[in-house]
Amino acid sequence: MAGRVAGLVLAAALAASGCGSTKVPDTVAAQAQTATQHRLDVADCKAEVGYRTNYNGDVSPAGNVLRNLFTLGTAGAAVGGLITGLPASTASDATEGLIAGAGAGGIAGGAIRVSGRSRFEREWSACMESRGYTVVATPGTIR
Repeated sequence: MAGRVAGLVLAAALAASGCGSTKVPDTVAAQAQTATQHRLDVADCKAEVGYRTNYNGDVSPAGNVLRNLFTLGTAGAAVGGLITGLPASTASDATEGLIAGAGAGGIAGGAIRVSGRSRFEREWSACMESRGYTVVATPGTIR
């Protein structure tokens, strides 16, 4: 029971520490792009770079960490459970493979996110520059 409470407190603290989305730098059209084209290019670059980097620019950095911890932790538990056998019922104990897989997946999910935001911002800036925009302000993480 104490482990569940500690996990919930950790999740709440991570979520509260990074509320909001990743702020992308301001850009100015260097060619004759319209305001509508500019908005579409911003959204398209966010989607393209987010897919490549596995980082969602519309979610806070803490939200990205929690998403990857959950996703890879669940995947690791599934693989570990398949190797050593899944518990027969909800009353039985978890197998060693299930626990080890969940731990390994959680560690991998946390490690992947260490450089996620700065990589996302760098690649987003490059994407916008390739479409004919000038990046006006550079966030501190890109420098």
